[in-house]
Amino acid sequence: MSTSVSRDRRRQFWVDPYLQGSLVFRVVMYWLVCLLTVGIVLMIGAALSDIQAPVTAVTTMLLHFYVPAILASLLVLPVIVLDCIRHSNRFAGPVVRFRQAMERLAEGETASPLIVREGDPWKYLADQFNQIALRMEELENAQQGESQETSSDHSEEAFHSTSV
Repeated sequence: MSTSVSRDRRRQFWVDPYLQGSLVFRVVMYWLVCLLTVGIVLMIGAALSDIQAPVTAVTTMLLHFYVPAILASLLVLPVIVLDCIRHSNRFAGPVVRFRQAMERLAEGETASPLIVREGDPWKYLADQFNQIALRMEELENAQQGESQETSSDHSEEAFHSTSV
């Protein structure tokens, strides 16, 4: 693989829509739960601080403080989601490569060795997968060698039985 192609692949952060999409969904849901929690706490605090205040005054005060906080968090949310996608690429990328390699093995093809960065948490799993793939290839080669020997033995027997 050329250097420019490998660089382009590393720039692709959205590699597994299911995995990364579910992670982004969770981040947004946590953000919404956080906003809801803060809103409820502010409402309870405002209601308890001045029990005699009319509901409209408490609501106006909450909106006065809560809406700017929501808008500020809305500005930060895309940065958090983008960082989540970029960070999730560190585990989603290897998962995609593992899945593709296992599909090739399941279809009877040989899988090229999986290469992950040194120090990557997937390094041990990649090494184990590579050993399994190599072992499967050795077993298939040995099995093909035995079947070729058996077929050549049968042809020799057929030759000897017709010449006698």
